[in-house]
Amino acid sequence: MALWSDRQNSEQALKTQAQSSLEQLVRVTSDNVRSYLQSASQIVKVNRANMGSGLISADDPSGQLLNFQALLDSVPQLNGVLVGHADGRFVFARRDGPGNTERFTRVIEVRPERRVLTSTYNQTGTLTSQSSEANDYDPRARPWYVLAQQKPGEVVWTDPYIFASSGQPGVTVASSLTGPGGPFVIGADVQLRQLADFLTGVQISANGRAFITDGSGHAIATSRAWPGEPGTGVPLLSEVADPALRALLDDNGLPATREGTRWYTVNGQQFAAVLRPVEVQPGVNWMVGVYAPTTDFTAGLNGSRSPLLFVLLVSLGGSLLAWPIVLRATRPLAELQRQATTDYLTGLPNRASFMAQLNETLRDPPGGAALGVAMFDLDGFKQVNDTFGHHTGDEVLHAVGARMLAALRVGDTLGRLGGDEFALLIQANSREEVRLRVEGVLDAIARRPIIVDGISHALASTAGLAFHDTDTRTTHPTEPRPENSAQLIARADTALIRGKRREKGRVWVEGEVTMPTLFR
Repeated sequence: MALWSDRQNSEQALKTQAQSSLEQLVRVTSDNVRSYLQSASQIVKVNRANMGSGLISADDPSGQLLNFQALLDSVPQLNGVLVGHADGRFVFARRDGPGNTERFTRVIEVRPERRVLTSTYNQTGTLTSQSSEANDYDPRARPWYVLAQQKPGEVVWTDPYIFASSGQPGVTVASSLTGPGGPFVIGADVQLRQLADFLTGVQISANGRAFITDGSGHAIATSRAWPGEPGTGVPLLSEVADPALRALLDDNGLPATREGTRWYTVNGQQFAAVLRPVEVQPGVNWMVGVYAPTTDFTAGLNGSRSPLLFVLLVSLGGSLLAWPIVLRATRPLAELQRQATTDYLTGLPNRASFMAQLNETLRDPPGGAALGVAMFDLDGFKQVNDTFGHHTGDEVLHAVGARMLAALRVGDTLGRLGGDEFALLIQANSREEVRLRVEGVLDAIARRPIIVDGISHALASTAGLAFHDTDTRTTHPTEPRPENSAQLIARADTALIRGKRREKGRVWVEGEVTMPTLFR
């Protein structure tokens, strides 16, 4: 009886652990998806304000392209930016080439006759090709233009569709307004492939899947390949779902469980699923879901049998003391690794994991590149914690981590060191670029309040930035030893502490605040 009770308790503990892991995974994913998508909305609103005020002329393609190029350089979530006019004129710039480091532009003029100019640029901004071949593209027939004209003045989202220039699936955020030259529509493209790349990196069990769908049930992105055969467009979940996902869908092909955790059985196998809605724009809701067989959380090291059954057999063989020993031994190694390297609250690398990555980078720093470490401290977080409690503080830290993560570039490493302290490792072409990217992270944190339980919390952050001098590497015994991660972190932390005494809410580079000026 005692053995049976222990078995029941352990099953419940594993079930609770699985639910907690999936819920945390969905929270991190949904917050990142929201931040990722809202960047496109923000860009549309900014361009709308600039063109509405005349700061950028709606009738100046050259000025618009300069603006679009700057946006693509500074906002990694964007795939393209565009303007379409009621007379058929069109200005467009998007990412192109390997790693999206190159650029593709297209300008269509209609006066005095129709002309199309298509150009490509390499990663240094040098023109590599140009063509004036005829093209029948008409912005007025595209989904984003039609939808924006139907809802003038609003920011609208298209259903997923195939982009005409790249042939890739995506969504466009757009808004219409009227200028001196007549009505026109401003838009920003988000490729769904980038969301899929993000989900592919999400830590999930061997047989589980994370997915994103919109209000129409499209299979927008997934952490591993869909079992069904997609068509030429963006498929529906009902077309590509496996049996475990199909069991979650209603008659309309939408997830039947709107939010929360669900335990269910398919073909005799138990699954756990967690769904969470994501409001990407008022009135526009997507859904992030994660589902996995419960055996992924209870499978033995070889994945062939349940450890609960294995432990039961061992215990019946003679020793009840074998239960806790075998239970620990059969916990999935991947879960143990995740717990050892991941911050439980934000899903980011923890202190040990971040420091290990930093040490590895310092052992072989990039040649010819600037390498910087930034330390972040939230301004006003203690007041939130003291006034509203640790639950609110945890939710705020979770949201901040998601915003910071969404603002990063490929190759950046972000970690939570503890409390409200975060660290960021950045490699870039120059020190100025490193600083600008750290400022971009600060902006992502402070851009809008964080809402917890209906209460708005406006937060900002201060950062201290230190650079690693790659010239310090040496093997000569009389010269200084190479810098380690602790020393570089300490230098960035010193810049942060000294800088906060002068002014909060900005980046302080090591050396900007010296002792003589500190106490003026």
